[in-house]
Amino acid sequence: MSKRRICMGIWGQTNLPDRFNVDGFGEFMPVLDRIKQCGEIDGIDGIELHLPTEIDEKNADEIEKVLKDYGLQIVQLCGHTWTERQYKHGALADSDPQVRANAVGRVKAALDMGARFNVPISVLWPATDGNDFPLQCSYLDLYARYVESVQKILEHIHANNYGTKLCIEPKPFEPRSHIMMGTTAQALCIVNEVNDPSFGINLDIGHALIAHENLEDQAALILRYGKLYHTHLNDNDQQCDADVPPGAVNFIRLVSFIYVLDEAGYDGWMGLDLFPYRDDPAAFIKLSCDNLRLAEGVVTLMNERGAKELRVSGTKGIEVSRLTLACIRDAEQ
Repeated sequence: MSKRRICMGIWGQTNLPDRFNVDGFGEFMPVLDRIKQCGEIDGIDGIELHLPTEIDEKNADEIEKVLKDYGLQIVQLCGHTWTERQYKHGALADSDPQVRANAVGRVKAALDMGARFNVPISVLWPATDGNDFPLQCSYLDLYARYVESVQKILEHIHANNYGTKLCIEPKPFEPRSHIMMGTTAQALCIVNEVNDPSFGINLDIGHALIAHENLEDQAALILRYGKLYHTHLNDNDQQCDADVPPGAVNFIRLVSFIYVLDEAGYDGWMGLDLFPYRDDPAAFIKLSCDNLRLAEGVVTLMNERGAKELRVSGTKGIEVSRLTLACIRDAEQ
């Protein structure tokens, strides 16, 4: 099993406020310093950014130089469409045509910037497209407007011959009580409806967990349709999107996810979406890389020791469990 490359979302490396402490517990770290920190951590080969909050025309040249100095790649660049007052009720599906146009323009601008850096992925996170009160909005209208916006973005991708893949990132709640396309299957329905090779899914496993989804099932479903274009890895206790290092809460769950990726031949990036509110970001990232490499080592041992054969009938749960635990013990040595 070849090691998949790992990238880090740099939004998690600075002071992170929350709704109970709007000042945060840490210190602000400038964007260039965050990129340099990623470059100094063994195992990180790429970064993820937002436009315009982390990259824009003013600092793009400086970022390009730092990337070259540290041998890093921008793997994912998306337009921020949930951090401004205009997007408080929605973005790509907002009822106001001007807000929708602004959101589409922001995504297009991110794609244009991404083309300069040969960025392979641009994520769409619905975030504020949804509702807080029952019957607050018409979901029939939300879906119609969202698909129309996506089609305009895809037209921009094809008109410019961009190689970037556009990906929906489903999440059930936060910041809205209900975010549209909150589950993997819902997002996949829209992806399959649009039916464009440049449109797929970014599966954030933390989001799937708070939706109480089975990661093996959801990953397999997306892979079945060939639409898993990117991943965000982290962990939580299925109560909130805590974004702690992958495998920190449930390591076997991480092994299961990596096993399915390996089984299906997924060769994309493993993205880290982490929020170290109280901890050292570099230590958070390093633990994440170590856990991912350990999980890959476990999967390699499992394949060598007959896991595939045990799984054929679907009746060998005890045997597979014993094999998994034995491989974890041996891979750690």
